[in-house]
Amino acid sequence: MERRVVITGLGILAPNGNGKEEYWDALANGRSGIKRIASFDPSFLHTHIAGEVKNFDPCEYFAEKYVKRSARFTHFGVAAAKMAIKDSGIDLERENRDRCGVCFGTTIGAENEIYERQYKRFLDGGLKAVNRLTAPELTPHVTSGYICSELKITGPNSTLSSGCVTGLDIVNWGFRMIRQGEIDMAVAGCADAPIFPFPMSALNSLGILSKRNDEPEKASRPYDKDRDGMVLSEGGATLVMEELEHALNRDADIYAEIVSYASTSEAQEIVQSDVSGNALIIAMEQALNKGKIYKEEVDYICAHGNAIPSYDIAETNAFKAFFGDYAYHIPVSSIKSMTGQSFAAGGGFQVVAGCLSLKNGIIPPTINLDVPDPCCDLDYVPNYARYTSMNAILINAHSVGGTHSVLLLKKYS
Repeated sequence: MERRVVITGLGILAPNGNGKEEYWDALANGRSGIKRIASFDPSFLHTHIAGEVKNFDPCEYFAEKYVKRSARFTHFGVAAAKMAIKDSGIDLERENRDRCGVCFGTTIGAENEIYERQYKRFLDGGLKAVNRLTAPELTPHVTSGYICSELKITGPNSTLSSGCVTGLDIVNWGFRMIRQGEIDMAVAGCADAPIFPFPMSALNSLGILSKRNDEPEKASRPYDKDRDGMVLSEGGATLVMEELEHALNRDADIYAEIVSYASTSEAQEIVQSDVSGNALIIAMEQALNKGKIYKEEVDYICAHGNAIPSYDIAETNAFKAFFGDYAYHIPVSSIKSMTGQSFAAGGGFQVVAGCLSLKNGIIPPTINLDVPDPCCDLDYVPNYARYTSMNAILINAHSVGGTHSVLLLKKYS
């Protein structure tokens, strides 16, 4: 008999809220976290806006000596992991930490912060000017190591980097490891901190960022006729996942049960979307088949919805092709209208939102959806949250290179 896997802890640092209560309050009330960039002067860019994490002091979660030498994405990762452990109520002192695993995901890691700063020191002062700890801090895997060190977790320890689907892929890592009996619990997190001059310049050059600088909170507009691109953001999210009996034995509060996961690739041009949505269709079919769930049992879709015009259309086409007429009866929403696109952390934001939606019976809205694109004609829950009972929800994400990941969650019963 396959072991069942449940989610029992949530940790989150997002542009519109730190901690699950603040984050959920913002989502349920349609509050955006998009502002003019405050961490540097963005006036040399076409885009001056982004979703930055606010009111965050990493020293509350991490020794100052580690904060000084590590990167912002690591600060997010460690903080979100500690938040999730606290939220789960688990006492690690009483656990067999060899049976606990850690998986962390990031897209760009410390390339902006550590590399650029230390490379400048090298150019100015040569080899002797480079900090001796630069090498380990450059590796994306360093955050997973810090999390294990801070929590004294001695089981499997991995790092994933699959672009904007990373936040779903790290959940699948924990899901499979627990289901196969290799571990009993997992701490699965993701973080990115791309709000720096160079990555902002690169994405400006690619032409995929919104230029609605005068109205930051209205800039991320998935499925809206007047959308002009995505809004970049930063943050981190972590889940505590457990084998069901392990969670029940300690009387844990269960947010959701993980049912299944699937991933596919478009195998086409890496910076274009296949507007047919065929790869997403296959991923959804595989996920529902694995989870033994009928199409009509899906109560809500927490969609990728990044406000890039071609992708919003591709996603809509996939939903209509896969679900048929039922597609018009499924509420679909994009929380990126409030959080922006935070690369690896984006999928984590969605999973946390999905868990809280199931728990509270509330679907977060797609804000700024004032005039729907005629090609995006589904029920995208415009502007206001919706109260409804849900049993099964689908979460989908898309990444550069044409990767699609799909995760199915159910209310635990």
